[in-house]
Amino acid sequence: MIKQWVVGLFFSLILGELFTWGFIETLRYYMGTSKTLFKNGAKEVPSWITGSVERLFFTVLLGCNFSGVPAYMLTWLTLKMATNWNHPDWKEKPDARAFALSALLAGLISMLFALGGGLICSRQWTLPFL
Repeated sequence: MIKQWVVGLFFSLILGELFTWGFIETLRYYMGTSKTLFKNGAKEVPSWITGSVERLFFTVLLGCNFSGVPAYMLTWLTLKMATNWNHPDWKEKPDARAFALSALLAGLISMLFALGGGLICSRQWTLPFL
């Protein structure tokens, strides 16, 4: 049982971070969009912290077989995006919609890794070496 949790958390936290980071960097490079649109001197929460916390949280919930977790994951993505949509600088930035969509896509990929990790932890998704 411990082995499944180690592999599930590794899948979610490590592989999820690497794949999500690679995806967002590639997508934003292709779009020609900078890492952030808002450089007003305010400090932001690093996206790797947000992604790691959300993947850990949802992986544990799924690993413990809580019901309704996929709905909670989508609700979280909605709330996370809604907090960014209310930023006052959005109206002045022409790339804001593309930037927001890239963040939403990265969040969805992050949640997929949380889902996979949680399914590994709960033994609903078995791997040959487990």
